[in-house]
Amino acid sequence: MPDLETPPTGRDSLLKLLVETSRLLEGRLDEQLRDTEGRVLRPAHYAVFRYLDPAGSRVTELAAAAGMTQQSMGELVTHLERHGYVERVRDTRDGRAKIVVPTGKGRAGLGRAGTLLAEIESALAHRIGEDRLGDLVDLLLELRRTLESD
Repeated sequence: MPDLETPPTGRDSLLKLLVETSRLLEGRLDEQLRDTEGRVLRPAHYAVFRYLDPAGSRVTELAAAAGMTQQSMGELVTHLERHGYVERVRDTRDGRAKIVVPTGKGRAGLGRAGTLLAEIESALAHRIGEDRLGDLVDLLLELRRTLESD
């Protein structure tokens, strides 16, 4: 039986490092967003905004992009709708369907989140160096392209 404490590479897996780093970055953003948005938003809600097309997205599209069930995504959207961040409107491509679109409040929140993320990235660049952070971004882009093409 493999030793779960020591991976075969002798280090944490790439997947574990990416997931943990993503959670830490998202946690830092969440701390700062709470100052302006209060406790209405939780990191789980960020999945909606992360994949939401500014022109609107169906709940099924959001769920697929986030890797979650349609029911779970629907609950997140309903919460955000209740708090005025998104609304469901008739899909002009298919009058029977509805799409989720950001409201003015939602767009303002996305703007604040973008500003905060830029500040967090700037602080990281200061700590580890702009060149190293730039190299990391370039490597992640290359890794994404590689995985998408396989």
